[in-house]
Amino acid sequence: MQLARSDDSILKLEEIAQRENVSSNFLVQILNALRSHGIIESKRGKHGGYYMTRNPEDISLYEIVKAVNSGVVADVTVKDGDSAVSVASLWESISRDIDALLKKTSLQEMMGNEDTYMYYI
Repeated sequence: MQLARSDDSILKLEEIAQRENVSSNFLVQILNALRSHGIIESKRGKHGGYYMTRNPEDISLYEIVKAVNSGVVADVTVKDGDSAVSVASLWESISRDIDALLKKTSLQEMMGNEDTYMYYI
């Protein structure tokens, strides 16, 4: 969200980490995942840092979640047991609903709702 708010400027890792109150070591893992999925880009050097590659309205929350935590949007695997099929069926339905919500919600929409909702990505 810091990068989306930055109006096309480049933000340094330490600046983002401080604003979000997370460790630089943890944040760099998230930023690398976002970079590898083409959501952000990095620039090296004295004036380097991270920046958005697309407009926030063109980036779905699904893309972000899939980049940083693909397990949330993973396929369900049915395991052995009496309840496995029922549980898998319910989880598939829940997963479809979550996927649909994430796909239809843009990063821009989330930024517009900052005062109403709290999201952790």
